[in-house]
Amino acid sequence: MMRQILTAFCSALVGVGILLPVPAVGTPPVPVEIVTGCVKDGQMLIQSPDRFKRERPLKINPCTNIPFDFQRLEGKKIRAKAGIDLYNGAFACPRDVVIVGDCRPEPVAPPPKKNLPRQLSDDEADEIVWGLPEVQAMVKQVRESKETKATPFSMITGYPDPNAEPGKPGAFYEIYVGERHDTHTVRAMTLLIDAYNGSIFVYDEAADRVIPIEQYRKQVRK
Repeated sequence: MMRQILTAFCSALVGVGILLPVPAVGTPPVPVEIVTGCVKDGQMLIQSPDRFKRERPLKINPCTNIPFDFQRLEGKKIRAKAGIDLYNGAFACPRDVVIVGDCRPEPVAPPPKKNLPRQLSDDEADEIVWGLPEVQAMVKQVRESKETKATPFSMITGYPDPNAEPGKPGAFYEIYVGERHDTHTVRAMTLLIDAYNGSIFVYDEAADRVIPIEQYRKQVRK
């Protein structure tokens, strides 16, 4: 299971819909984002937007036709447009690079809060997703289709912050649900699972917002 981290619930998946070409078989689509962060040791540590703030550093992979001056940008805080390839841990094809300033040490995080409830494991979050009628219907449709050899799959693309309080930003799993084809994947839906109580939310791409699954079902029935 691919391990990636997502934090802010309130900014979940803003910018979805602009994708880089799929570089390898079975690799999920790569969103193109304008981000700000620090360059260090050939890696980009994204600082904004907030939903990428707790991601591990991404290896900078320049395009062959768009040079990236590693020496000049080392230790600099930059703003750039690039593919955020969490699946492969890459900052892909950065362009429109602007130096914002020098990198500064990150503030020391406060000690972990005590007495927080136990968070759901990633297996428990996955189990909730696969038990949904919407997901089971997708599975049935894919398996019965005679026009495609796709297989249904899910992937956790965002993990909760272990120090996030219940109901607060960062206390959610983000799970990509879709079809895996020979050369690409197709997203069916993006779900957010409350890491404490298992409540389910859906990213409404048309409205660019996250809504409870009950509201999503009402919209689908209309």
